[in-house]
Parts: sequence; C-alpha cells; structure tokens
Amino acid sequence: MALLDREHLRSGRIARIAGELYLDMHLLQPALALLRQVLETGSDDPHATAAFEECRYLADRSAIWQSANRTITESLARLNACARGRGSSVSGPIHIVCKLDTIGGTERRALNLYRSLSPHADVTLWSTQPAMPCHRNEFPVRHIAAGDAPAGGTLVLVGTYFACEAWLEASPFERVVICHNLAEQYANLASRLRQIEANPSRPRVELTFPSGLFQQTVGLPGRVEYSPVDMDAFRPERSRRVATGRLVIGRHGRAYPLKFHPNDPSFFRAVMARGHRVRVLGGTAIAPAFAHDRAPLPDLLAVGAESARDFLGSLDVFLYRKHPELFETCGTVITEAMAMELPVIVFAEQCGASELIEHGDNGFLVHSETEAMHLIDRLAEEPALRERVGRSARATIVELMRRQESAVIEYYLDGRD
Repeated sequence: MALLDREHLRSGRIARIAGELYLDMHLLQPALALLRQVLETGSDDPHATAAFEECRYLADRSAIWQSANRTITESLARLNACARGRGSSVSGPIHIVCKLDTIGGTERRALNLYRSLSPHADVTLWSTQPAMPCHRNEFPVRHIAAGDAPAGGTLVLVGTYFACEAWLEASPFERVVICHNLAEQYANLASRLRQIEANPSRPRVELTFPSGLFQQTVGLPGRVEYSPVDMDAFRPERSRRVATGRLVIGRHGRAYPLKFHPNDPSFFRAVMARGHRVRVLGGTAIAPAFAHDRAPLPDLLAVGAESARDFLGSLDVFLYRKHPELFETCGTVITEAMAMELPVIVFAEQCGASELIEHGDNGFLVHSETEAMHLIDRLAEEPALRERVGRSARATIVELMRRQESAVIEYYLDGRD
C-alpha cells in the first residue's frame, strides 16, 4: 500500500483525518507520524489528541500486556501459595457468575457451562445485573443482590468486564476459576485478584482461556477451554441449497463497532454487486454507513431480532472479519456457524477460532478481501464444495465438544463424590 506524503498534507485537519484513517487500518507508524505532525503545530484539536493517544497505546500494547501479565502471574502465585487446602478436592456447590443482561459469546459460554455441569453437581447460575428475559425463560438465573450472593464451594467468573461487589471479598469459597476471555481486560482481572486476595477464606485461583492463541499471547498459567456449543440446538434442520449462483452470506454477533472492519460496508457492497444477499445479525452498528445507499442493501438486524440458530439457518456462507484493533480471543459465533454445517470464511489475524480451521477442509482462512471474494465466487459455483466443507466443519466441532465436555466436567467437579 502506497503511503501519503506528509509534505503534501499542509492542512492540519486533512492530516488528522488521514492519520485517523491509518489508525482505522491499524497502520500505526504512519498514523503516529501524521498525528504527531498535527499536534506539533500547536493544534488543540481534541480529535487529533484522542487519536494520537489511542495510536500510541496500540503501538505499545504488547509491552503493556507483558508488564500487566507479570503482575498477574505474581498475584496468582501469591494467592495460591496462601490458599487453604491447596491440592485437595473441593466440596460444596458450583456458582457460575456472568453479566447476563445482553447476548454475546461470553453470555453463551456461561449458559452452556451451566448446561454441561448442572446434571452432575449442585450448580447455580448468577447474573450481576437483571438478566434478559430470553435467558431467564430458559435458565434458572439468580440476580446477585444485597443478602443474596454466591457463597461456598467453587466460584466461576465467566469474564472480568463486569464489576463484582463486596461479596467477592466476603463470601467464603474454596476455589475460584476465572475465564479470562478479553484482551483488554487485564486491569479488571488484576482488580478481581486483589478482591480475592482480601477474602479471608483464601481460595485457590485458576484461569481458563478461550483459545490456545490467546493463552500464548498473554503468557499466563491456566487451561484452554473453548466456549461450549449446544450441539442439539446448533444443528442444521434443512438441507443446504444445491443450486449455483446467488448465495446468502452473513454473520452474527454483538452490535459493537470493533466487531466490524472499517471497510466492511464497502466489501459488503461488492458482495451484493455480485448478486449475493448479505445478512448481519447485530449489524446495526454499521447501519449508518448505508444511510444514503440505494438498493441493494444488506439486512442489518438488531441483536435478538432472530435467534442465532434460526439466523444461521438462513445463511449459505458465514463470513467473519473484525476490526484490526480487536483481538478476537476465540469467536463463539464461528464455532456455532461450523456446528450448523456452514462453510466459514474467516480473516485469520488475531482470531482464536482460526486455530480450529484447516483451510479448504473444514473452513477457509483468508488475509485479504481479494482472497475472500475469490472463495465466495468459488463457493457460489460449487455447491458440492459448500456441502463437503460444511459437513467437515460440524464434524470438527462435534469431536471438539465430545473431547472437551468430559474434561470440563472432571475439571469443575474436581473430585466431588
């Protein structure tokens, strides 16, 4: 990619916009150079200042993570050296805690973990906020409130992005398992560890990670535990279309800007120009980009407008790409699509689920829009390829879940009778 010549960007505003564009593309060094140029002219543009600080953070992110992880590793060692009954079996109930007021991969991880463990142990599912009706209707969710909080046995924190109040410091536990599943949550993880360190019951503390890629990146001790997939729910109910030509291509996930690449609107337009239909559940985050477009338009649905299973059942191909700034620690939406026998096309950079995909066998890994479009063209013309890759994708997730479920039950029950 040819870079802009800074000497020709004499307007501070244009230089700032160019720097923000480089930042969106995660081209950090040219972005830093342009934004620094703007600030060195004495500009008090708050947008330039904010973009420069964000750019500088992203450039230093690996070093920041390494420093934070050293602190977290030391905290874990200190906690477990002082833990009561370390190395012994744990008795009592299992408490699964998450923030269940929305729909996303972390929430489904908590729900599916409850589904796996509840037939084998006394398990309670808790939410730190009032849970969504769709969760309450399917699961017995308890809301953590004054006088009603987890206590005893094993505490499982699914995520660290939500606050845990004084109960985490006061309630007795023998063991705490924390699912560390977001790259930018190291500060919150450190905060949870400090709270646990103040707990007089002195539980032992363990970490789980949603992919091998993420664990290797953060370099923390623990075990890899892919988000469980309900294989009965995520099962194709109809045969895939065998015709060539027009496909329904899409994805689902949180309506969160960093879940989308800055060039996704342009790429979706190119896909629709080839005659395909684009559907995105959780796509309202990019709806403004199409405000002035004429038909064809993508179907951009709000989160919850359809169930994930029904939505995936409407697709022929699942396509996943995220913002370059986001580290996708796994990508539950990808494994759910694979379970639905969909051929998946995944932009592989910093995406944990990519380690489950063997290119051309159970899915496709790409690194550019050109590669992705080539595969879309090929899949449109080769229904047999769509069928073969989709079946292999489901077989991969079936085997992964079969192997993992017994290991998960053994791990969380930890010697119970």
